[in-house]
Amino acid sequence: MSQYAPITGRILQIDGQSAGYEQAGCGMTLMIDTMDQGIVNMNLDGSTYVLHNRRLNAGDFVTCFYSLFAPVPLIFPPVYRAVAIAHTDEGSHAVLDVFTQSYQGGHLINSDHSLVLNVSGRTSRILPNGQFFGGSLSGKLLLATYGTTTRSIPAQATPDVVVVFCGGTL
Repeated sequence: MSQYAPITGRILQIDGQSAGYEQAGCGMTLMIDTMDQGIVNMNLDGSTYVLHNRRLNAGDFVTCFYSLFAPVPLIFPPVYRAVAIAHTDEGSHAVLDVFTQSYQGGHLINSDHSLVLNVSGRTSRILPNGQFFGGSLSGKLLLATYGTTTRSIPAQATPDVVVVFCGGTL
C-alpha cells in the first residue's frame, strides 16, 4: 500500500495566507472540488513538489498527494498538507508510489499491485529538479502521469512523465 493518497479535482479558490505558517506568503491553501469527497482543502508550502513548476490557478484540474502518516485535524472540510501536485487535465491521471520490477516482463508495478507502468522510449524520466534520470526506476518513489489504462488486472499504462525521487520520500 502506498504511503501517499491522491485527491483529484478542480481548484475552486486559492488563499495565499494559509494558517499555520509563521511567515506570511510562504504557503497557500487550495480549495478543491472533488468528485468523491466534495470540498477538500490542501495546504502547500515551499517544500511541496509541483510537477514542471507549473503555476496553479483557479479552474485547474489537479491531483494532489498527501502522506497517510501525517497528522490531519478533524475538521470539515478536511485539510491535508500536499507533498506533490500534478496538473491532470481531462483524460490524464497521476500516481505517486514506490514501483518495483515485476517478474512478468520486467515492467514496473506499484506497491499494491494495482498499476503496471510500461515505460517507453518516449517517456520523459526526470529528477525533481528537471534533470534527466538515467538509472533504474525499480525501488524508487515515482510520480508518473499517464493517459489511458488497460482494463486488465492490474491495469497497465504507458506514462508520459516519470519523476524519480531518489530519497524515497517527500
